[in-house]
Amino acid sequence: MKIKTRFFTELMMALALMMDLDENRKLYHGWRVGILAEKMAQKILPEYRTQIFYAGLLHDIGAISLENHVTWYIDQKEHFKNPILLKHPEKGAKVIREIEPLSIAADMIMDHHEYWDGSGYPHGAKGNAINIGGQILRIADTFDLLARVKPPLDFNGIKTALMGRRGSEFSDLMYELMIATLEEDDFFDKVISEKAVSEILPKVVRELPPVDLSSCKTDVENAAKVFAQVIDAKHSYTAGHSERVASYTYEIAKGMGIEEKTAKRYEIAAYLHDAGKVAVPKSILDKPSSLTLEEFKLMKRHPVYTMEIVSMISELKDLVLVAGGHHERYDGFGYPEGLRGENIPLGARIMAVADSFDAMTSLRPYQKSRSRREAKEELARNAGSQFDPVVVKAAVGVL
Repeated sequence: MKIKTRFFTELMMALALMMDLDENRKLYHGWRVGILAEKMAQKILPEYRTQIFYAGLLHDIGAISLENHVTWYIDQKEHFKNPILLKHPEKGAKVIREIEPLSIAADMIMDHHEYWDGSGYPHGAKGNAINIGGQILRIADTFDLLARVKPPLDFNGIKTALMGRRGSEFSDLMYELMIATLEEDDFFDKVISEKAVSEILPKVVRELPPVDLSSCKTDVENAAKVFAQVIDAKHSYTAGHSERVASYTYEIAKGMGIEEKTAKRYEIAAYLHDAGKVAVPKSILDKPSSLTLEEFKLMKRHPVYTMEIVSMISELKDLVLVAGGHHERYDGFGYPEGLRGENIPLGARIMAVADSFDAMTSLRPYQKSRSRREAKEELARNAGSQFDPVVVKAAVGVL
């Protein structure tokens, strides 16, 4: 796989995994929908199977700001009462159109909640007016939700549940295509298992026709910016946070005399530093009072998830510890590893200052916003304990 294609593919897989983090577990919702939709597309839409695979991976990207993971919202009727859900196909399509090679996938995502009988959303499209890729995503999405029912449904149970929705949620053709796909080579037994899904995905990627990147101008930095926008969409008050932290990280690094190439790499790591925070419930992130011990333990896991997500992207492997180390403290009392002093990667020490500066100068539920002068004074007070004093000196000079 060529480097550019590999980077693109790994980035999309990582983005999908990030969206499917739910507290302390991975849900693999996008991965399963992508795998199943691609296999269905082989039979009736083979020339678009790559686009539909990525559409499946990222179909719920517009729902990142929900209170809970999208798989908790099972009843379509409830979707019409929730503005975030009602708008998420349009929002998702808009985000995906920013990823140049996936314009066709964006159209599929737009229609993935349209129902065959016209009772879906966002446009109430009906029958063959619904994008066929969107139709495939609809039934693949429904299969994944049925696969999560407790107690678990066997093949016949899911088949019966799908049969009850044919002619309303999806067409007879889509129903028959789904059943044929699940029956082929015992595919149901494979795709029903989350462990198997994580093993199947790399194989699917290897066998897919590559995305056409010939006219794509997206470089690592621009791709990281799209990633950051999705991360920050989780909470209204974090809008622009990752981009500001990236900018501050770059400015501090340059202020310390760090070479341009290294400073830009630190900037890219900063765009991704909060990827793992998507797994933390909004009730914890938005809590105005002190966290309980259990809540704090969950909060402390987010840098670990960030490192796992970044490690999926070969071109960014050198940034894993930088992106995940921004909550380490210079005195060794930080997390997740409790590293101390220069054992903390330099990029992470810089990002810790940048992240704290932005948190202090932004409006948050748990604290009042401070002026830039007040924030720099607070950085200076914590130099040598929370922060590297050399980094703080540079930050005070450039921020």
